[in-house]
Amino acid sequence: MPTKDRPQFLRQALRYFHRQTHQNAELIVVDDSEKSVRKLCGGIPRVRYIRLTKPTLLGTKMNIGIEAARGKVIQKLDDDDYYHPDFLRVALTHYPARNPWKELVAWDCFMVYLAGQKEARFSGHGWHAGGTLCFSREMWKKIPFRAIPKGVDHNFLIDQQAQVVRVCAPEHYMLVRHGRNTWTRMADGKTVEDFLREGRKPYPAKLDDLLFRADCKFYRSLPALE
Repeated sequence: MPTKDRPQFLRQALRYFHRQTHQNAELIVVDDSEKSVRKLCGGIPRVRYIRLTKPTLLGTKMNIGIEAARGKVIQKLDDDDYYHPDFLRVALTHYPARNPWKELVAWDCFMVYLAGQKEARFSGHGWHAGGTLCFSREMWKKIPFRAIPKGVDHNFLIDQQAQVVRVCAPEHYMLVRHGRNTWTRMADGKTVEDFLREGRKPYPAKLDDLLFRADCKFYRSLPALE
């Protein structure tokens, strides 16, 4: 989990990891914030903190975290998105045990929250959400993440040319758009927010029925997008 100058989101992300029903896992937090978030990570079981002393490219931070990880299965987690307590368990049930060097896991559909709105939207199908990529260490060793500041997930998929095992479990992952995301534009130049506003229907279930009350309160407290 790379992070930079988003302590309020990292607090949430640490809660989501702590709640995971699959606990045979460790979280590697790679931090190049102006002010260290070491204290936020301290004392949380199975969380390891790596402090970088200078601004570092996002792809490089991913590679540093994976290099430090001890597991054979790598799950990418974004510090500003929502992960259901069963997220890791569901990801692993789809993990390609037979061909982990040829296949990776990604969410085909998910919830979308635009800061300032009351409820989430539905992404629709056909995605391979970057914040959900699950793959083998073997695959990563073959071609690591590019040392670039953004677009690391998209380029990782291009470089790997792997078959994607798509997961349809939208309530287990929510993409959060808050105005400081690294992914800002679609291929046609349209902003991600405009794209998501135009064609994404409201999610049929209410956030209050899907998330813990404190999590709903956090997301609804975010400043509205312009």
